Amino acid sequence: MKKIILILMVLMFSFAFSRDLNEIKKSGYLIIGIRNIPTGGIYQPKIKDKQGFTFELAESFAEYLNVKLKLYVVKSFKEYWTKDGEIMFKKNIIGTPDIYKKVDIIADIITVTESRKKLVKMTPFVENVSMFFTRKNEDINNYQDFKGKKIITMEVFNFYNTIRKELKKRDINYIVNKVSIKNNKFTYLGRTKKVNKNDVEIDIIPTGDYIDRMGFYYQVILGNADVSISDSFSFFPKLLTSLTFKDNLKALFPAENKVGYLAFCSSYNTPELNKMLSMFMEEFRKTERYNLLFEKYTGISYTEYKKIFTDGN
Repeated sequence: MKKIILILMVLMFSFAFSRDLNEIKKSGYLIIGIRNIPTGGIYQPKIKDKQGFTFELAESFAEYLNVKLKLYVVKSFKEYWTKDGEIMFKKNIIGTPDIYKKVDIIADIITVTESRKKLVKMTPFVENVSMFFTRKNEDINNYQDFKGKKIITMEVFNFYNTIRKELKKRDINYIVNKVSIKNNKFTYLGRTKKVNKNDVEIDIIPTGDYIDRMGFYYQVILGNADVSISDSFSFFPKLLTSLTFKDNLKALFPAENKVGYLAFCSSYNTPELNKMLSMFMEEFRKTERYNLLFEKYTGISYTEYKKIFTDGN
């Protein structure tokens, strides 16, 4: 029997410490942190028959635990990494992010990284690569072709670190400029650094500013940037299901020569919950139900999706 979903736009209570599995089962509900953003990958409550991949995945986990599901809607990605009002990565703060005083798990699209794994338990739910994309008429085949081009991303995204690391590895010089995007208008913030034909310009939306992820696609289409980057789980479904993107954009190549993962997150203070979540994901990903859920939101089967990067396409 399908569980009743209780949506809490503002959580009216919090708990002092992260709740482990026994407490969750006794209470009869699981609380997830999730963003309400216009993408099928996470959560879009207005579309009743297609409310979001990670939302439905969390719903299945709650069903697995035989509890109801409650939602704590998160406004910003940085809330996942904040403690005592500070973004933990910026000041090397160690510990558990404060959000786990409000939620049991985070059911969102979050790339697994070593720095994040130090703070939270990350349970993978799908393979993923960081994928560059550009306009269809651009002749870009490798990192060397980025010279003289503009790449746009957010400072808070791990993509920013990846781009810089890979450029340094290839001895390609880059210049970083901070920009603002308001109503699709591209504006440099403060004094800009000049870029020559052998430099790569990395334009970042600074920490604290916000742009919807869809905005990066439009910035490339409009020509305000030449290249942007997304996780493959987000990019390929958009390319396949949106005529605007399909007609104007193309995938380039993975930012790194490795396959990563997207994951749900939980506190290290909840070992039994973490163990159960890992067991669920391992089992569920082998089922036809997972394959159908994947195809519902991406337009391709899970098997087809994995071929995109494992076969080098």
